[in-house]
Amino acid sequence: MYENIYNILLDCGSVHEWKDFSIGVITRLKDICDYNHGRIYFINGNGKISDQYIIGLDKKWVSAYHEYYSKILNGRYAIPTQLNENIPPHNKPVHVRDWSTVENDEFVVDYVRALGINYSLGFSLFDTDGNPRTYFMLDRTSSHHFTKEELMYLDLLVPQLNNMHKKFFNHNRREKVLTNISWELTNLTPREIEVATLLCHGVSPTNISKKLHIAQPTTNKHISHIYAKLHVSNRQELLVRLLNQG
Repeated sequence: MYENIYNILLDCGSVHEWKDFSIGVITRLKDICDYNHGRIYFINGNGKISDQYIIGLDKKWVSAYHEYYSKILNGRYAIPTQLNENIPPHNKPVHVRDWSTVENDEFVVDYVRALGINYSLGFSLFDTDGNPRTYFMLDRTSSHHFTKEELMYLDLLVPQLNNMHKKFFNHNRREKVLTNISWELTNLTPREIEVATLLCHGVSPTNISKKLHIAQPTTNKHISHIYAKLHVSNRQELLVRLLNQG
């Protein structure tokens, strides 16, 4: 089993794209911890789910979860997107739920039982600021609980995967690149430069307004001016434009 852990780390360590890395992780986890349903939720810098990858689960159930079940009971069963890696108990690598011990509320009866899920296992991988950026959920429909051995191996593996995962969110490297931008060549105002910098860091317009203490319409106006001046139409084009000046 230790050889499997070594091979997983070796294979995943050679991947240089965030989502490919995560898909490789959940695919290889079957080597040490079998499951029937596998889910990955990709979380953006604003704590919102931006994408997902599903194994063994019908899309109608995925849609039902997002559109309804994740929102009921005050979000009791929502994906934990607002954790912090350094705050207990969220710094525990792996969390397991035995659904037979959970009260039969609407979600458990109409979703968990309907799908035949007996046990679920989840863990987050974080960025360099301690924010969750990828959440993994493994469901087991068999009557066999996750064993102590499986959980022990996961407790060893997940922290190592987390360290690898952080390389995709090296803010210091992007910050260094952004500080080398020749802003004087952009014809942007000081306020527009502030807004453009935050956009490049993945901050949403709503959070830009909060950070800069300006109204949302004002933020939108700045963004419109920035895009017009630099002849771009979205955040990705803006970042590419700024990082490839000259």
